[in-house]
This record gives sequence, C-alpha cells and structure tokens, in this order.
Amino acid sequence: MRQRSIMSLFLLLGLTQMRAQDSLNYILDRHHEAHQQELWEGIKSLSAKGNWLSVHGSYPATFHFKKPDKYLMINQRSRFIEAWDGVESWTIAKWTKSSVAQLSAEETLINQSIFTFGSPLKLVVGLANKGIVFLDQAPHYWIVQDQGHVLIEYFISTETFLLTKTIFTIKTGEPLVVIREVVKYGDFQGVSFPTHIKLQTKSMVAEYVFNKITLGDPVQDKRFSKPAKK
Repeated sequence: MRQRSIMSLFLLLGLTQMRAQDSLNYILDRHHEAHQQELWEGIKSLSAKGNWLSVHGSYPATFHFKKPDKYLMINQRSRFIEAWDGVESWTIAKWTKSSVAQLSAEETLINQSIFTFGSPLKLVVGLANKGIVFLDQAPHYWIVQDQGHVLIEYFISTETFLLTKTIFTIKTGEPLVVIREVVKYGDFQGVSFPTHIKLQTKSMVAEYVFNKITLGDPVQDKRFSKPAKK
C-alpha cells in the first residue's frame, strides 16, 4: 500500500510538471476549442432569462448582451435596471429619488465582466503562462495579462480547458479587486455555456443564473444607452 501511494505521488508530480511546461499557444488553442470560439464569432447578441442574486435576495431578471461589450439587466420583480453601454454604467431604481443614476467604478467593472462571447482571451496579447496552481484542489493553468493599470489573472482548468475564475486588479487610483467565478457550465445546443456566474469585491457579491437562453436575439443599441433624467 505504501509503495502504491509513493508511485501515485510520483505520477501526480510528473503530470503536474508536464502540464506546467505546456506552451501558452497549446493552452490557448485547447481553451478556444473548449469554448467553441469559432461558433461565437457569428453571434452578435444574446438574451437570457434567469435570476439575479444579491445580499437582498434572488430576483427574476432578463439579461441582454450585445457585441462588442453592451449589457442590460431588467429585474422583473422590483423594476430595477442596470446597464453598461460600452462607455458608462447606469441604473434605474424605481424606489430611489433619482430616476437615473451612474454606477460606481466597482459596479461598472462587475457589469463589464459578467459575460463574454466565447473566451475573453481571444486576440489578447501580452499574456504570460505562470504555470499550474490549484483551485479547490483542482489544477488550473494560471495565465496573466498585465496592462499596467490593471492586472488580469485567468485560471483555466487543465482538465476541461474552460475558464473557471478571473481576477481583475486595478492598480491605479483606489485599489479595486473583482473576482469572477463560473460556478457552473451547462450544455446549450452543444456549447459549454456559463449558466451560473458569481462576481465579488471586498464589499459586494452578485450572482447571475441563466436559464432560458436565446442566441442572436435582436436588441437595439438605444436600449443600452443611459436615458435622460426626468
């Protein structure tokens, strides 16, 4: 039994060392294949029905995403709206005095990070392969992108090559860290789709659960634009 345990340990160490030496190009090729990047190239918009979870509870919502990076959430129960139009992030909360308000930098980064069409690593330059790390006892490739003002850390499963966690660290001005975790991937028409996403900062936690998904759902750009205050 002791000899078998030692042999298993050597096999595990050998596997970890071999994977740590995998080239960045190999990892990215397998990663884009896992995310079916070619399929996402032809999809310009997406809508989903599901739930938005916050510290206040779980609320049914409709989500709209449109390339290159537009986002809109309409909360059906409390008539609460959040959006990112590619320039600014705004909200409408019917219970507040201000009908339209601009979101904080923290909330804006969360809204920018919820969803991407395929992999966010597509066409990204300046990536560095930092080797293997373990998240929840599972080995992951640790890929880093340092943009100067922001450091982005991507964690890709060595088994599925799917992106499971991303950490955004804003290094200029007031420090800000946003952690994006894909809690669950589901199979949607043969595509691995993130059906449960969790984002958190030091002071905020938000979760997004997508149930009914519609690819290519047409959404006009003006729906994402911040309306004039009344």
